[in-house]
Amino acid sequence: PEALFSALADGNRHPALSPSPLTPVRVKGAVQAGAWHSAIEFPASDQYTITSPANGQYAGCPRYGLLVRGDSMNQMFPDGTVVEVVNFSDIGREPQDGECVVAIRRDGADMEATLKIVQIRDDGSAYLWPRSTDPEWQTPIRLGSIDEAIRHYADFGDRSDGPDTEILALVVWAHQPVGKWAWK
Repeated sequence: PEALFSALADGNRHPALSPSPLTPVRVKGAVQAGAWHSAIEFPASDQYTITSPANGQYAGCPRYGLLVRGDSMNQMFPDGTVVEVVNFSDIGREPQDGECVVAIRRDGADMEATLKIVQIRDDGSAYLWPRSTDPEWQTPIRLGSIDEAIRHYADFGDRSDGPDTEILALVVWAHQPVGKWAWK
């Protein structure tokens, strides 16, 4: 209370009372929170812009939004959530254990994507874990080493175990839909 009274005494010029600056974030496509699924970029006419706080660790990085589809991450991001992401190439670092990431892989000419939590084990192996209430989504995807998981190869192949997969982006913000509570 003392800080609030002090801020009010300053004539409403105290930083604690200033609104957070907002920045536009373009929602460019959808990402499947489940099995590997075709990475979907919306046609330009279907893309839209949301606003998000412009502060924080990644404020200066290019961000874009992805609409979450599916329920393999429903404990964190229910279907319909928009996640804001930054590419690891733009922040100049590798994924860290416990971060929520977007991973991509090639399946022939098609690019597939999924949203998961990355686990990096002591031996350097990386796993993508779902966070779901659905028993179907309890098993991780093994990627091999984290070094393999951050590289993007021209010839991906059709496996999810090895260098055909890339951890592309870090989730930095989420805009979640608000629904009704179901009484049981």
